[in-house]
Amino acid sequence: MSILNDYRCSGCQTTEERWTERPAPSSVECTRCGGEAKRLFSAVRLGGLAPTPKTSARAPKPSMCSRYPMVPGLCHMSEDAGRMWVAKYQGDGRAIDREAERQETLAKDKPFTMDDAISHNHHHEPSPATSESAA
Repeated sequence: MSILNDYRCSGCQTTEERWTERPAPSSVECTRCGGEAKRLFSAVRLGGLAPTPKTSARAPKPSMCSRYPMVPGLCHMSEDAGRMWVAKYQGDGRAIDREAERQETLAKDKPFTMDDAISHNHHHEPSPATSESAA
């Protein structure tokens, strides 16, 4: 019975899958350059090539409503308003003072509008079912 194995060439760094007999040889000849390709090991019953890891800056920050589910209405507030609301909910006077000072400093540079206070962003990726039903 043949099995599927992954091999990586030490010369050209090509990774390829090969059907081999049991026991699988530890190395085979590379089909691209003819060099020695050594067998790679993968998790049991999970064959195939692993996807190349994507480089990204950072995972999105969790939303205020997911970090503080006990505080009502956070998903409808801006980040600034949400921080103040959480500080008031927790009764944290120092956090209230810091946030008030921070917001006053920002208000000097940019006038406040209602668009700054109201939002609806959970930072969640849409599920396939949601996007299909919306179409």
